[in-house]
Amino acid sequence: MAIAIAGCRAPSPSERYERWLADGQREKVAEYRGYLRAQGLAELPPMQQLLRSGRRWRRCGAAEFALPPKPMWPETARTLRLIADLRAAGLLEGVEITSGYRNAALNRCEGGSSRSRHMSGGAYDFDLARDADTQALCDFWRRRGPASGFGLGFYDARHLHIDTAGFRTWGEDYTYRTSQCVPGARLKHDANQPDAP
Repeated sequence: MAIAIAGCRAPSPSERYERWLADGQREKVAEYRGYLRAQGLAELPPMQQLLRSGRRWRRCGAAEFALPPKPMWPETARTLRLIADLRAAGLLEGVEITSGYRNAALNRCEGGSSRSRHMSGGAYDFDLARDADTQALCDFWRRRGPASGFGLGFYDARHLHIDTAGFRTWGEDYTYRTSQCVPGARLKHDANQPDAP
């Protein structure tokens, strides 16, 4: 019986990624990786994470992985440069990328804005570690955001969005006033507050 159960297990994300690569994507991904390296972006999160399309890919009937079209690569590189700076500063420890490039249909199904930077390859969503220092992230956003066009959105205390489409921040209702970077704002499920439910 254990053998029958083992034979029916669902493929892991790594196995699904390898299947996607084998389905005609390997050379294109190698070209993309080469482009990013040429842009000075050798130290990247794993490509399997960078190419995740969205959280709801299965429900939306989309591919789990998506490579941004080549004309979008410069915008992708700009945002990845900011992400590399955040990682170098120790501000993205224990994070996992959950969404990168999304086509318009997946973006609609995901509930994304009609102007979402995900559709131009310049945005990434992350799941933060429970002990992530979001105030240090906000401090970085205040210091370096104007020069880099750092957009920092908090869907809640553990899920955030990063892009380089302009210096701005927002929270769970997509307005400035609910951003964790605004003094006094609190998010649902705020993992950084000891009295959070």
